[in-house]
Amino acid sequence: MTDAAVSGAPADTAPKATGLGALRDLRRTRQLHRLGNLDWFDAAYRVYLFGGFGGGAILWISSSVKDAPLDDNVAADVLSRGPAVLGLVVALAFMAGIRGGAQGGPIALEAADVAHVMLAPVDRLRALLRPAYQRLRSALFAGAMAGAIVGQLAGRRLPGDLFPWFCAGALYGANAAGLWVAAALLAHTLRLPRWLATLVGLAGVGWQAAAVAWSVPGPFNLDGSLALWGWRVHTVDLLAVGCTVLLLVAGLALLRRISLDALARRSALVAQLRFAVTMQDLRTVILLRRQLNQEVPRQRPHVRLRRHAGPLGLTASIWRRGWHGLLRFPLPRFVRMASLAAAMGVLQAMVVRGTTPAFLGTAILGFVLGLEAMEPLSQEVDQADRADALPVERGEIMARHLLAPAVLLVPFGFIAAFAAWFTLGARSDALAPALILGVPTLIGAACGGVVSIVKDMPDPTSGATQQAFMPPEMVGFSTAIRIVWPIVVSALTTCTVLLVRSADRLGGSTVSAAIRGSIGIMLVALLVYQWVRVRDRMRRKIRAFMDEGRSYQSQQRSSA
Repeated sequence: MTDAAVSGAPADTAPKATGLGALRDLRRTRQLHRLGNLDWFDAAYRVYLFGGFGGGAILWISSSVKDAPLDDNVAADVLSRGPAVLGLVVALAFMAGIRGGAQGGPIALEAADVAHVMLAPVDRLRALLRPAYQRLRSALFAGAMAGAIVGQLAGRRLPGDLFPWFCAGALYGANAAGLWVAAALLAHTLRLPRWLATLVGLAGVGWQAAAVAWSVPGPFNLDGSLALWGWRVHTVDLLAVGCTVLLLVAGLALLRRISLDALARRSALVAQLRFAVTMQDLRTVILLRRQLNQEVPRQRPHVRLRRHAGPLGLTASIWRRGWHGLLRFPLPRFVRMASLAAAMGVLQAMVVRGTTPAFLGTAILGFVLGLEAMEPLSQEVDQADRADALPVERGEIMARHLLAPAVLLVPFGFIAAFAAWFTLGARSDALAPALILGVPTLIGAACGGVVSIVKDMPDPTSGATQQAFMPPEMVGFSTAIRIVWPIVVSALTTCTVLLVRSADRLGGSTVSAAIRGSIGIMLVALLVYQWVRVRDRMRRKIRAFMDEGRSYQSQQRSSA
């Protein structure tokens, strides 16, 4: 007779307690093994450097931009229309969450947890609470930080003190991130089909867009109103936070209904994704994110191009191959690219209205759009051995792969131009500069994505005898430069909108300023194109020069 039968307790009490205790011990031991070789003083020093230098850099950049405060009429317009516009951002977060949940998100476990813990006689709700809490915590932190940065920038031009604006932005960002997690959890646990999740998300975004256009009540107006608490406080806005909390509680309560098949699929992809992030392989990160979102290219292009034999030869083949790759994009990717282009236009209009730091947001969005559009170039980089087998220099092939994506970006440039024009109030004198600057700005901002893709190509000059001449203390600095440099290239092209703003304020010709800015952007784009062509050639020359110097030094030492 067992001890449980003697004591009269239910037979499953001990195994349940033992299972949860064993799960806690296993996770604690795993954490100790993962962090066993970590020097806590070094970790604290890194956090100190990141917080100190990162926060100090943000505050320094924000304070160095001396944008004038908004006048009373514009401020009143922001107060009346701001909640609807900011609510549209929350609506997009809701749509992203509900679609991600229908595709298997947002929780991703390690393969061992899926294979053993999820199939063990342990309460699945208790086993999944910790991963769900960790996912929620990271989302809330990221959303609060992004909202706080934007909030303190808004506080420099709107009435109110900086600290309340900082807190209001953090509350707004955390609420949007929490709604994203809640929508994903509910869509996953309720097993919503992808088409239904997309339909619900589009309905929410469409309703909120109607609230922006026609000033009707929107479903996310209270969420957007939270961001204006640095100016005024409406207690009723707390209903939005309460709804987010209720949705989160409902999603966490339904964790037992989570799909094991989705967890198994995501566990392998997330493990690869973390490794790619550690290795700073941005191209692999993008591919894995698309697999997580179940974004599969079409088997056949939307339109198939005919073969044309002519004097262009290899260029015509690369052109046809590039367009076939672009025409295999699924419809959601085209929609995402159009949304990025429209957001770029809105931010450029905000720069014209006086918010100078908005051009950095345009640079980041253009960089992401470039990574999306330069798929032919990315595919060539992923299969670099094929280019090496051709009797043409690899740089020439890579440069020709830029032509089809550049043409693809032209209609998105017009989308950005019209978005900027509508944001500026559809003024008649703003349409021509927007159209002149729209397409070049989009193509120039995408050059940052080109730089990021090309710099990940295998180095043809590297070999087993290659030596590193950089001291160890400079490795972190060089890594940061490699990450920031593509964004800098995109920012060089998006800051030309400042010429149009200066001409508008001084009473000059905005059309002439837009033409000058477009010329500058195209010069940067041509420099990037030429860099792609001669990059391998220059690296070979530099390597040969360094090898010659080392050979000369070795000869001098041997003779001495």
